[in-house]
Amino acid sequence: MKKAIFLLAVVLSFSYGIVMPEGNLYKEKMELLKVKEELNEFYERKELEYLRKKEKLEKEYSKINKQLEKYEKIKEKNQKKLDRINRSEVTKTIKLYDKMKLKVAVNIFEQMIKDDRIDEVFDILIRLKTKRVMKVLKKFDTKTSTKIMEKMRIVK
Repeated sequence: MKKAIFLLAVVLSFSYGIVMPEGNLYKEKMELLKVKEELNEFYERKELEYLRKKEKLEKEYSKINKQLEKYEKIKEKNQKKLDRINRSEVTKTIKLYDKMKLKVAVNIFEQMIKDDRIDEVFDILIRLKTKRVMKVLKKFDTKTSTKIMEKMRIVK
C-alpha cells in the first residue's frame, strides 16, 4: 500500500509538472513556437517584399527592352541611310578621280599616303577602272606601288 501511494504520488507529480503551464518544458516549447511564428511572419513579409520588388524590376526590364528595340530599329534605319549616302559619295569620288588629270590624281594619292591614309588610296584605286589604276601605279615610286599591289593580293 505504501508502494502504491508512493507510486501514485510520483505519477501525479510528473503529470502535474508536464500539464501545468509553469513547467520548464512547456515554457520552452511555447517560447520556441512563438519564435517560430515570428520567424515565419518575418520570412513571409520578406518574401512578399521580394516578390513586389521582383515584379517592379521585371516591369522596368520590359520597358528598357522595348526602348532598346526601338533604338535598335532607329539605328538600323539610320545606318541604311548612312550607307546609301556613303555609296553615293564614294561613287561621286570615284567618278571625280576617273575624270581628273592623272598627274593631279597621283599627287593627291601621294599626299594621302604621306598622311598615312594608304588604305583610303587603296579603296579608291580598287574602284577605278583597271586602265586608270595601271597608269596611276606607273606614276608612283616602286615602294608605294609595291605596297598597294600587296594589298590587292590580300584582297583577292
